[in-house]
Formats: sequence, structure tokens, C-alpha cells
Amino acid sequence: MKDFRDSAFDAIHHILKNDSRLMVLTNDMGAMGLDSIRKDYPAHVINMGIAEQNLMSVAAGLALTGRVVFVYGIASHMTLRCLEQYRLDACAMNLPVILLGVGSGLAYGADGPTHHAVNDMGAMGSIPGLTLLNPADAFSTSAIVEWAYLQNRPAYIRLDKEVHQPLYEHGSLDCQQGFSILRKGADLVLVSTGMMVHRAIQVADVLESEGIQASVLDVFRLAPFNSEEILDAIQHVPVMVSLEEQAGPGGLGSRLAELVVDYALPVRCHRMMLPEQFFLGTATRERIHDQCGLSLEKICQRVRDLLENLRGGRILSRNGLAVSGAK
Repeated sequence: MKDFRDSAFDAIHHILKNDSRLMVLTNDMGAMGLDSIRKDYPAHVINMGIAEQNLMSVAAGLALTGRVVFVYGIASHMTLRCLEQYRLDACAMNLPVILLGVGSGLAYGADGPTHHAVNDMGAMGSIPGLTLLNPADAFSTSAIVEWAYLQNRPAYIRLDKEVHQPLYEHGSLDCQQGFSILRKGADLVLVSTGMMVHRAIQVADVLESEGIQASVLDVFRLAPFNSEEILDAIQHVPVMVSLEEQAGPGGLGSRLAELVVDYALPVRCHRMMLPEQFFLGTATRERIHDQCGLSLEKICQRVRDLLENLRGGRILSRNGLAVSGAK
């Protein structure tokens, strides 16, 4: 199985065969797929060095000459380090500069806060007109890269660093819809994005063995958010749980909570996400998940507690504590 990064570069390689406008810029990052593109199309790959602000301005300048530009680097470096340049030079001009940010969430767990992309969805999702995409497997990555290229506008594609089991087949992803229903159940809906979609499926499997039927939604396009169709998918289920490897406002849980409030949905919305803190030291992704209640076992228990408390008329806070006994 290929990882997300090389699947993205395979798609770019395929596009380059038919479109000589395409350029790939990087901040001194490498990849096997990028090496293949550089070998076949050396004039279309530029290493700008570790100078991300300048990198974004150069990418915007190339786009102004009619180029379609993919910019590749570590997700935290491609977003927060050069947010102003990308926001104003590329997005304000509505230029086709597409960011490929590898290492979404806690993929670089042991490398610490400099490499953690746990606030990027909130920051990037606040940019007007930006398309924010978060694939869950290699197949969806390829489809999303090709779709983003065809949109001819700014986009940010988050790429996980690990290899995950395939969830989709070639041609099965509807990028225009922006989400997929991977499983249907009547008791609750688990809404997730990126690598946490795999965790949601695992949770649904465990709950099914206990007689609890859970729907699973993969929201791979977070901006623009397909509110109307997601609304149709969740409004008939009494409980909605969002799962994401993101901290703070602006992520998937925030968008779903706004949807519930804006449409006055009779759905209990419960967000499971990272706490708003820096993760220091050398902890792995798995250890941080366990510490923050996002491991498989702890999510399953939190869902059980949530359903039990709702049956008893109690309301849970985000950390899983009962805060009200009103019925």
C-alpha cells in the first residue's frame, strides 16, 4: 500500500503528462514520488529552501503567470509559519496555489509542537474562499489532488504520514459532495475526518458487537462545508459524536456544533478532540491519543457513558463528566 504523500505525487505526475503549466515547489522536503517527478520533469520542480514565507510569495507569482502550483512541505510549516503570505498573496488573489501538508495532526508525534498540525484546520479554514481537504486513505488522496487541480483556486490538502487501510476504491469518491457515509446505524452517528475516520470505524465495530448501531461519516472537505447535505445525513439520529485529531475551535466539531445550533437540530452533539495545549516531550501519537481520551478503548467507553447518561437524562461536558441531571 502507498502512503498519502506518494499517492498525491502519483496524481501530480499523471497531471503533468497533460498539463505543462503545473509546478511543484518545496521547502527542502523530499519524497520518492517527488523524486520521480523531478527525474521526468526537472524544470517543473523547484526547491526553495527553508524559507516558507518567500516560498508562498514565489508560488503566487508563478500562479499569476498562468501556472498551477503545488506547494509541498510539513503541514505545520506550510500553514502557520507562512499564513500571512499564503492568505494575502495566493488566497486574496484567488490563485491556484495548492498546499500539500504532510504530517497532519500528531503524525510527527515525537517531534513535538514545531511539527504538530493540530490547529491548522481552524487557521486555514478561516481564510475566505480556501478549499480545505482532509483525505482518509491513499485512494481518496489521489482523487482529492486531481479534483483540487481542476478547481483552479487555492486549496489546502492535509496528508497523514502513516499508511492506512484503504476505505475507497478508484472512482468512488464524490469530491463535490465533500463527505461519504461509510456505514449506517440508527443509534448514533460518528462523524470524523482524516486518519480518525479509521478510528471511527473501529469504534463502530466494537459498538456493533454490543448491540449499538452507529453510522460513520467521513467529512473530507471541511471548507466549503456542505451543510445542507450533512444536515440531511445527521438530523434523524439522536446522538452525534465528532472525532478529530485537532485542538481548539474551527475544526470539524466546531462546524458540526454550529450546524446543530443554526438549524436547531434535536441532536445531542458531543465533540471528542485534542485539548488546547502544547504536547511537549517525545510522546508518540498513540500515547497522546490515550492520554487525551482518543484511543479506541477510551472513545468506546466515552460513547457508552454518553449514551447511558443520556438515557438517564444527564448532560455530559466535553471531558465526559455529567454536568446536569435535568430530565
